[in-house]
Amino acid sequence: MMNQMRNGAPLTETRSCIAHTLRRACVKVVAIAMYAALPLVATAQDEVKWPDFPLLTIETVDGVMPTYTVVNPPAGCLGQGIISEHVPGRLVITLKGETLYDSGDFVKGESGMRIKMRGNTSAIAYPQHPYKLKLSKKADLLNIGKKYENKDWALLSMGVSNLAVTNKESNILFLVGLAVCRTLDMPWTPRTRFVNLVLNGHYEGLYHLTETVKRSDERVNIGETGFLIENDAYWWKPGELYFKTDKQHPLMGYTFKYPDADDITDEQLNAIKTYMGAAEASIYSKENTSDYIDYDSFARWILAHDILGTIDDAGSNMYVYKESLNETEPSESKLKMSTLWDFDTIFMQDANNWSIPHLHRAFYYQELFKNKEFVDKYKELYAEYKDRIYFSVESAMRQLKEESGEAFEQSRQLHRQVYNKACLNSLDQQIDDVLVNLKARLDAMDGMMESLDVTETGVVAVPADGARLTERVDMYGRRIIPSVSGRKLPSGVYIEKFSDGTVKKVCGV
Repeated sequence: MMNQMRNGAPLTETRSCIAHTLRRACVKVVAIAMYAALPLVATAQDEVKWPDFPLLTIETVDGVMPTYTVVNPPAGCLGQGIISEHVPGRLVITLKGETLYDSGDFVKGESGMRIKMRGNTSAIAYPQHPYKLKLSKKADLLNIGKKYENKDWALLSMGVSNLAVTNKESNILFLVGLAVCRTLDMPWTPRTRFVNLVLNGHYEGLYHLTETVKRSDERVNIGETGFLIENDAYWWKPGELYFKTDKQHPLMGYTFKYPDADDITDEQLNAIKTYMGAAEASIYSKENTSDYIDYDSFARWILAHDILGTIDDAGSNMYVYKESLNETEPSESKLKMSTLWDFDTIFMQDANNWSIPHLHRAFYYQELFKNKEFVDKYKELYAEYKDRIYFSVESAMRQLKEESGEAFEQSRQLHRQVYNKACLNSLDQQIDDVLVNLKARLDAMDGMMESLDVTETGVVAVPADGARLTERVDMYGRRIIPSVSGRKLPSGVYIEKFSDGTVKKVCGV
């Protein structure tokens, strides 16, 4: 049964002000040491020679620091979330002594900006905090053109823990993921830039300044009657407006990017729920599915995940949108997937296995890969793009090094003096890691594609006579004992590999 509500779960844990103060004190001690050794981190910023990345300087009203409150999930749900309140202030962006942007002092609706912490796990798990920026007036913070002006921007943390790379840490996975999305010609891929951040006189480190997922002509381009929602593992956070559909994974709920949850009417909410219910029913019944969802859009999204070998599923930021919603003509536009966003776990899946979003049932892909029309579109896109991916990403990495290599290395050394467990690897090492992992993924994709011939039995490839079953994984990527017969497997979808190189998909009963 579909339902919706605005969550009012109690706050269960609050971030300690003492701990926050201690962290700031530690940063300040480190900063003092930096000042003694490195004149470019001096307090008088107009006398500083910073690396050739934009420098963001934020001064909040009364020097108040953004903080957050930790919220724990209700029974049966996953993860820890955060709630953070905006703090008003002023943002100035400079580069090589030139002021690129100045928000002015904060005056509500007129000038200035507001900042708060963003993310959930990323805010809690890492010492460098990610932030959301909300400008009072639209501006192009990336300095790429007036049409890209917007009020909403994000600062993403630099250090990402990842077991597939040197020292289990990388700073460029976000850029790699975006490069793959651009190569696949996705309608919108966030634009981003390296920046250094000073917040209330404290050097906060190197960041990705990036566009956020939002309805806009130059971001997710939808009309006033359209919608942009997220299949969200954090639907349970206090204050969220959400709804659930009949076959949606119990851990997930749909939350709103557009219309804004504070502005949505009951009529709009019911229309969106009705459409999503009908689209979902068509996917599971395999009747008229193409009337509801755009196969091309859904296929590009999951193809990007498979190329990248991601293992995040419930937290993989599944944004769906519809350009317009006319109840009398519901098929005048189809449901589409928006940009990929979270690339922390790329390359962590075994090179010979599909990504976890492909295998798991937190979204509709397990069903879509039983649909021949969808599989044909997926294979068509792979054939069209497979020879471009590696060279496109390699070119993007080469351009990154040529344009930003020196400034990155200088900023990386500064960053390490504040966060000594981040920015561990040189840019050259990180690029090498990316290209080795990407090649391994692409080398395996041709063989994996042979497993996608859909049949009614769910068996999608036939091994040669005498071929030995060498590996079986479930939808979570967990290895299952090969000797176990498929007929005895619990309900679910499994990928099997054989000694002749055959890969097939089987369904448990």
